Amino acid sequence: MAASSTAAAGRPAPPLAASLRRAGRAVAVPAGSVVFAFLMGAVIVAVTGGNPFAAYQALICGGFGLLCSGGENAGLQVSNTIVFLTPLIMAGVAVALPFRAGLFNIGAEGQLIVGAIACTTVGIHFAAAPAPVLLPAVLLAGMAAGAAWAGIVGVLKALTGAHEVVTTIMLNYIAQWLLRFLIIGGPLQLHNGFSVSSPIGAGAHLSTLLPHDDKLIVFGLPASVYRVHVGLLIALLAAGTYAFLLWRSSFGYEVRAVGQSQKAARYAGMSVRRTIILTMLISGAFAGLAGAVQIAAVDHNLTDKYFSDTTGFDAIAVALLGLGTATGIVFAAILFGALHGGGAVMQSDAGISGNLVYVLQALILFSIAANFLRTLKLRLPAVGRAAGTPAAEAPAGALAGESATALADDEGLA
Repeated sequence: MAASSTAAAGRPAPPLAASLRRAGRAVAVPAGSVVFAFLMGAVIVAVTGGNPFAAYQALICGGFGLLCSGGENAGLQVSNTIVFLTPLIMAGVAVALPFRAGLFNIGAEGQLIVGAIACTTVGIHFAAAPAPVLLPAVLLAGMAAGAAWAGIVGVLKALTGAHEVVTTIMLNYIAQWLLRFLIIGGPLQLHNGFSVSSPIGAGAHLSTLLPHDDKLIVFGLPASVYRVHVGLLIALLAAGTYAFLLWRSSFGYEVRAVGQSQKAARYAGMSVRRTIILTMLISGAFAGLAGAVQIAAVDHNLTDKYFSDTTGFDAIAVALLGLGTATGIVFAAILFGALHGGGAVMQSDAGISGNLVYVLQALILFSIAANFLRTLKLRLPAVGRAAGTPAAEAPAGALAGESATALADDEGLA
C-alpha cells in the first residue's frame, strides 16, 4: 500500500491539473495586487474622514452601472467605461509586445500622440475625400506615425545599445510639445480657436455602435447619448492580432526567444537586431492606432488634453496586470476603464475626490511592478549581484530546471 501511494505521489500531475495550477499561480499575482490596492485605498479614505464603502459603491456604479443610488443610468455608465477602455486595449498591446522581447516600451504615450497628430493632419488636408477612402487613410496614417516613432527607439537599441526606457521617455516629451506647437499658433490650429485644431472631415469619423437617433430609446435614454463606437471592435481585433502574432507565428516565437535569452536566440540563428526593430515598429503601430481611433471616434480634432493624457502610461499597468496576454490585457483594460468612468460618480455621490482613482492605479502598478522585478531577478540570477561576486552555489541543472519552469508558466498563459 505504501509503495503504491509513493508511486502515485511520484507520477506527474495530469496536463489539465498542471495547467490549472499554473494559471492559478499566475492569476494570484494580479488579483492580489488589485486587492492590495483597494485595501490601501480604503485605509486612505477612512483616515481622511471618508466612508470607504460609500466610495467603492459609487465607484462600482460609475464603472459598471451597478449598486447605483444617485439616479445614474446604468447603460450610460457602462457606455462611458467602454469608451475609456477602448484605447487602453490597443495601448496595452503596444506595451506588452516589447515586454515579451525583453524591452520596456515606456513611450506608448508619445506614440499615441503622434498617431493622433497624423490622423488629424490627414483628416484635415483630405477632408473632402469620401469615407471609404478617408477613414482607412487616417487610421493607417496613425499606425504609420506610431510605428515610425517607436522605430526610432528600436533602431537606436539595436544598433547603438541606447536604453529604450530613456529614449522612449524623451520621445514622449518631444511628442507632447510637438502637439502644442501644432495647435497653439501652429499650422493645425483652428482659425480663431485656441489650443485646438481644425476638425477632421466627416468621412474620417468612426461611427457609434448605436444609431445617432434621438427617437430610439435605449435603457431609458436616446440612443444618441451612448458613445460606444466601432473602435471597440478594432481594439478587440488588435488584441486578437497580438495573440496570433505572439503564439501562432514564427515572428512571435523569435520575440519570445529573444526575451528569454538574446545569447541563446543568436546561437539559434535568429537576428536579435531585426527582432528588436520589428517588435518596436509593430508596438508603435498599435499605439498609433489607439491615438487615431480616439481622434476618429471621440474627439474629431486635436485638443490640448492630449498634452496631459495618461492613456499610454496607464497602458503600462494594463500590460503588467494582464500578464502580457491578450485576454489579460482586455480584462485589465476593463478594470482601468471602470476606474476612469467611476471617478466622477464617486466624487459626486460619495464626496470622495476622483483623484483616488489615480492613487488606486498607482498602487496596482506599484504592487505588480514589485513582483515583476522579483520575477525578473529569479529568472536572471545575475541581476542584483555585484560585479565579480561568484554565483550562488546551485547546480547548473537546478538553474536550467527553474528557467524551464518559468518558460512553461509563460506558455500556460497563452
